[in-house]
Amino acid sequence: MRQLLFATVLALPAAMPALAQPDAPGAPPANSASLGHSALKATTFKVGSTATNLAVLSYAAGGFVGGAALTTFMLASSWVIYTANDYLWDSYSPPPTKRTEDQSFDATADVWRNTGKFLTYKPVIASIKLAALYAYTSSAAVTAVFGAASILTNTGVFYINNLAWDWYDWYAGTPAEAVPPR
Repeated sequence: MRQLLFATVLALPAAMPALAQPDAPGAPPANSASLGHSALKATTFKVGSTATNLAVLSYAAGGFVGGAALTTFMLASSWVIYTANDYLWDSYSPPPTKRTEDQSFDATADVWRNTGKFLTYKPVIASIKLAALYAYTSSAAVTAVFGAASILTNTGVFYINNLAWDWYDWYAGTPAEAVPPR
């Protein structure tokens, strides 16, 4: 089973560059979904979640090497899933756009939107994390305790990352009424 985990760790990064390609010419305006933007958000999220995963999973796996292997697997798989989930949310339920320069960012509405994104992302990646941890350790107790610890710490990282990016996008963007129609 460890060979399967190792093979997956090696194979997943090969698919990642294709997902991060910049948008094609004639792509929608900046206020709509962008695969490159979603990949960048996934990358900053993975910085925080990799640090927490490495700490928790190293302890669960009984050493740094095992923790690094599990963390690498989670880094690759969750980066792809996060990017796809974020892109689909931005495509089908885009964030609100700023209409005027003095319009303020609505953090409450953003938290609710991010909760929806979280609820479509987390069950998938948590299932993968728990399966990988169990496959590596063969221990239901270790999987339950350290899987839950990793999932809970990464929940905080998810919300902080998404709120920070939405805040940045809000204040860095041009108001919608100032963008000329195509």
